[in-house]
Amino acid sequence: MRIPLFLPALLGLGLAAQTPPPAPGPAVKWRGALWASGAASNQSTSDGSLFLRSADSGEGHLAVDGLQLGADVTLADGWSLKFTLLAGQAARFLNAGTLAPNGSPADTGSFAWPEAQLVWTGGADTLKFGRMYTPMGMEVLDPTQDITASRGLLFTYAIPVAQVGLNWHHAFSTAWSADLWVYNGEDRVQDNNKGKTAGLGLTYNHGGASDRFVTLMAFSGAEQNATGGAAGAEGRKRERLCLSGGWAWGKATLLWEGESARETLPASAFQGATGPVRAAWSGAGLIGKYQFTDAWSGFARAEVFKDDTGVRLGADPSVAAALPPARDAGLRATSFALGAERRWHATFTRLEIREDSLGKEVADGSGKPFKSAASLTWSVGTSF
Repeated sequence: MRIPLFLPALLGLGLAAQTPPPAPGPAVKWRGALWASGAASNQSTSDGSLFLRSADSGEGHLAVDGLQLGADVTLADGWSLKFTLLAGQAARFLNAGTLAPNGSPADTGSFAWPEAQLVWTGGADTLKFGRMYTPMGMEVLDPTQDITASRGLLFTYAIPVAQVGLNWHHAFSTAWSADLWVYNGEDRVQDNNKGKTAGLGLTYNHGGASDRFVTLMAFSGAEQNATGGAAGAEGRKRERLCLSGGWAWGKATLLWEGESARETLPASAFQGATGPVRAAWSGAGLIGKYQFTDAWSGFARAEVFKDDTGVRLGADPSVAAALPPARDAGLRATSFALGAERRWHATFTRLEIREDSLGKEVADGSGKPFKSAASLTWSVGTSF
């Protein structure tokens, strides 16, 4: 029997019609931000840094503080990937917290990965694995998402910036949610993978609104100074209690933060100590913003930070040179800032005047003692 020549073609068309189309590839959403700033101060320092502003560029500098590029990749079945590459002064500040076995920064470069996550979302639950920004504080590393022109005391000295580990978020309702964290230590990209820090958080969103919330968090674990199992890498018990929140009504926004932490440090960290020393620090701050028009707004920030032994404020070069860590250091710092912002949609410029004070004297670039410094900061940035 002869088979018509058109029959195979018809069969092929039928099979093609039954074959499902290929699954679409991952959806990628790109994002980015760029910001720069310059600052001038009435106090010089021996190394050109700004007094009590270790996270910012130095006095008299006009610098690109940060370039941030990221991607959110949506996969199948609730899975996604999140990557963020950071460059500039912000990356150097983050890298300075990643310590090598000898206690010095392991990476002093101008590039960092503050976010590299595998994320799963299903119903009321979200799981994140990898490196992520800290949930603590009222300020973030990306100033395009912040209010002020400079970094505050609490952001610079009281809390970490990023962490590597696991976060589980569960929403009980639109108003109440909880978080569980397990991570390798604060601001650590690498560690010896032994000690772990655990944290719990509870958040209330008034009426389910994202801009009216209060969050309480508690963390406890063995902080690590070194990689590769170096001596002294374990055993430094650090405990934290963090309260933060925000409330927006009309044209006004108020953010607040309270921090209390303590850590057991070895005797070698303090001159004359014969046994472990319990270091404690605490602080509180407020940030307020008022939107006068669609383009213009004003802002203010007030903070106080107490460091019993000087181990946190010692990150400031002037403080470290004049006031080494001690059991009875009793350092107290305050900061007040006032400024204005002009915005063109996602692009902004800010001008801020700031006063920083310390309860004890340090020395300026010529060796003269001082306790306070005033600075003027201008910043500009954009995001997409």
